[in-house]
Order: sequence, then structure tokens, then C-alpha cells
Amino acid sequence: MDQLALQPYLEQARARLRERGGRVTGARARIFALLLKAGRPLAHHEVLAGLAGGAPLDRVTVYRVLDWLVAQGWALKRVGDDRIFRFATATPARAEQVPEAQPHTAHGHFRCMQCHRTFCLDDWPARPQLSGHEFKRLPRGFVGEQIEFTIRGRCAQCAS
Repeated sequence: MDQLALQPYLEQARARLRERGGRVTGARARIFALLLKAGRPLAHHEVLAGLAGGAPLDRVTVYRVLDWLVAQGWALKRVGDDRIFRFATATPARAEQVPEAQPHTAHGHFRCMQCHRTFCLDDWPARPQLSGHEFKRLPRGFVGEQIEFTIRGRCAQCAS
């Protein structure tokens, strides 16, 4: 990835990391900036590829930073049906602009079965308006808190 294209997101990533008093390291800022720029969930190998061209980071450092971002509440970690973890910012910013992002709300996802990319469906809530009826069907003692919603198919690029 062009490191100049990442620059506006680096500034935003550093500022957000400082907000919570976290230690702002180059690795943390670059990885967080990459997640902000991507605007979609990224697998570990996509993060490594996106960091190419800058100061090299080993895969263990990338895993540790991603896990740290999740622990701090800055990123979300989800496993796909392919058993690969993907990471997305908990406060997304779109690539077209770098506004102060709103808190990440639950939403649906689209998983392309051909290219294996995952896309956020911001207009499809992951937690639809439930009457509570659906959760009442859970076994006794179970408490439902979240529903994950994923549509699987072919993305626009693969379908054409």
C-alpha cells in the first residue's frame, strides 16, 4: 500500500490511541490506520500485505497489535466460516474521507464465496429489532445478546 495514502489515517490513528492513554507505537498507529482506511474487515495476511512498503513488521508483531486493538475496544475480531480471523475498526472511517468516525454499530456483512472478501453492510443491522421472542426459544439459562448476520454469495466484482 502506498504509505502516502495512509498518512491522513495515521494522524487520526495516533490521535485516537492517545485519547485512551495507550502507548502510541509506530506499529500500532500503522495497523490501526490501515484498518481505518480499509473500511472493511481484513485478515492477518491482508494487513501484512497492506503494510508492505513501509518499515517491515513481522507477523507476530502484527498479531499482537491486532489483539491489543481488540482488547482496547478499537477493533473487532470475527472468525469467518473459513476459520480465518478478520479485523475491522470498531469506529470505522471510510476511505473517501477521514471524518471523526461515529461509534461502530452492529450491522450485517456480505462474504464473497469466490474472492473470500468480507464487506460491511451498514444498512443491514446485525441486531434487527427483536421482540424478544427469538431469544425466548433459547434453552433455559441461556441469555442471547447478539445476532451475527452474514449474507454469502458473489460480490459485484466477482459476479460480473
